[in-house]
Amino acid sequence: MAMGRSGAAVLRQRDLLTASLMGFTAGYTTSNTKVRFNTFGGMMTGNTVKLGISMQQGQWQWTGVYFLCVLLFALGTVGALYMLQRLGHARSQQVFLIVFCASFVLVDGLALAVDPTPEEYNIHASAISSIASFALGAQNLLSQKAGVVKANTTFMTGNIQKMAEALWNAYTKRNSGGLKPAERRAAILLFCTWINYVAGGVCGAGMASFVTFHWSLTPVAVLYAAGMSSMLVEPPKPPKPNPADDAAAKPPAATAIPAAAAVPDIVQRTPET
Repeated sequence: MAMGRSGAAVLRQRDLLTASLMGFTAGYTTSNTKVRFNTFGGMMTGNTVKLGISMQQGQWQWTGVYFLCVLLFALGTVGALYMLQRLGHARSQQVFLIVFCASFVLVDGLALAVDPTPEEYNIHASAISSIASFALGAQNLLSQKAGVVKANTTFMTGNIQKMAEALWNAYTKRNSGGLKPAERRAAILLFCTWINYVAGGVCGAGMASFVTFHWSLTPVAVLYAAGMSSMLVEPPKPPKPNPADDAAAKPPAATAIPAAAAVPDIVQRTPET
């Protein structure tokens, strides 16, 4: 019974837990790739800005790197859409999840192969880091479409705007009951995503500075897998009521009395003459 109650409690907080995991993963990946490769693994605004700067400066190799990050993010989005819309079977979706999780390991392994002793940014390793953008594109799509988080988890601009709106609305409605429960829940979810994005950024940058520099993206694949799986698994629904039980619980309906029996016949006799 205790386990059942704890499991139910976890399911009730599932959206907050999933948002926290995904926010941490995105912050970790983005800061790690920035420190190691000078790319933004999950923040396409940053990659787009760097794309424009590199074009203006005539650094065409870096232009290709940033374009590749944006392209693979878009392909990850399409891959996640295909998984949701065309692959109804759970095992088929799990295959896609394995591919997305493998992206982090691929970045570490291939980057090590092309740059075994990194001391400065290597253009080839930076191009390989775009594979992480593929995984983060899939994550952001699921965050919006899977029905658990229903918000962006890889970039924070819109989330910060919505948090500011929620604070303002709470202030202006303070004398009339404040925010509605659903609005408060949405604001808390955004805050959980943002604060864990910051925490992930600290950890991702820190891991990039350790001796495990070459494999510092791989550990976050475990958290990524947990968060992505949570967005695909629906919580158990309450059992549907049995019609037979409902019929037995209801009192028997009163039997209708025929009109002929309910109103006695009045025979009018003609007086005898």
